[in-house]
Order: sequence, then C-alpha cells, then structure tokens
Amino acid sequence: SLSLVSSSYSKQQDSSMVNEEQLKKNTLSVSALWGAFGLIHANYGRVIDDGKKEYQIMFATSGYEDDFSEAQEDGEYIDGYLFGIKGASGIKGSYRKYRNGDAKGLFYQANLRLLNYSWGYKMDGQDWTDVNTFVYNPSLVLGYKYHPPILKKRLFIELFAGAGYSYDDPKDGDVKLKFLDDEDDPTSGEEAGSNDFGPDFNVYIGFTF
Repeated sequence: SLSLVSSSYSKQQDSSMVNEEQLKKNTLSVSALWGAFGLIHANYGRVIDDGKKEYQIMFATSGYEDDFSEAQEDGEYIDGYLFGIKGASGIKGSYRKYRNGDAKGLFYQANLRLLNYSWGYKMDGQDWTDVNTFVYNPSLVLGYKYHPPILKKRLFIELFAGAGYSYDDPKDGDVKLKFLDDEDDPTSGEEAGSNDFGPDFNVYIGFTF
C-alpha cells in the first residue's frame, strides 16, 4: 500500500514537471550581430504543437534623425545631388520547425523581413526631399538551439545559416539614391539597391518564459 502511494505521488510529480515545461511556450531574444551594429530590436516567439513548431515576430529600428545630419552640408554632391539617410525600421515574421521537437536542437526556419528606410536628397540651394523605400527579404535557414544547463534551462543560444533574396529600389522619379564611389571624382556615384541572392546567418541569445 505504501509503495502504491509512493508511486502515485511520484507520477504526480512527473506530471507536474511536464506541465511546467509545457507552460514555457514564449521566447524573447535579440540578435548579437544586429545589436553590435546598433539596431534596436526584440524577437518574440510562440512555441506550439508540443514544441515541434514556433512562430516568431521581430520589430526593429535604427537611429532615426530629425534631419539628414549624416549628409554634411559641405559634403560631396553626386550628379548634382546631396544624399542623406535618416534611419530605418522593420518587421520580421518567421516560421520554424524543430527536427526532434521539444523546442530545441536542430530546426528549419523560413523568414520574411520588411525594412523601410528613410532617405532624402537635395540640389544645391534647395530644400531636402524625403523618400521612404521598402526592402523585401525572404530567406530559408538551418539552425540549432542550445540550452546551457543554467537558469533552469531558460536561457538559450541559437545559431543559424542559410540563404535569402533581397530586393529594394531606392528612387524618387528619376532620382536614385547613390553613394560616393571615388572621393576624387564626385560624379562617380554607386547606385544603392539590391536584387540578388545572398547568405543569411545570425546568432541569437534569449530566454523562455
């Protein structure tokens, strides 16, 4: 009889521990790489299907200025225009599937990033013209999520690598954003923008709750 009570109590404890683990379905993380470049961001995730899948959403912003302070008034004009950048903000949605469940270990992930950056241009003696341009960046990655044996395994580190496609065309009518290509030749402006495939890799640090 005593053994039955003990066994029943042990099973209740195991069940409580399982339920406690199942309640940790939320994640909050930041990218170590993006943080190093001054991008303010937060990545929230929701684990579903007993840890087999996870949906994530991230919001980010980078140093908006009230004016085009990055473009000095005595800077170089490219093809008759002075260009400047105010800042950028964006959102990322992700869908992840874990190879072995439990919201850890090897995973596959699809991302869709939308970034909007504010830039402008002016001709000598005229006012600035503000322009906003979207960057579209879908990608597919393979990653690994590791829980160090500290803080009751709430802390985690993620590494992933893959490839993505990026497209943006920063222009306003016939004026396209350019960057100075050769300081000795103010007319040697290199056009900004993208329309190609490239690598996608990152390192995230976060915790579950």
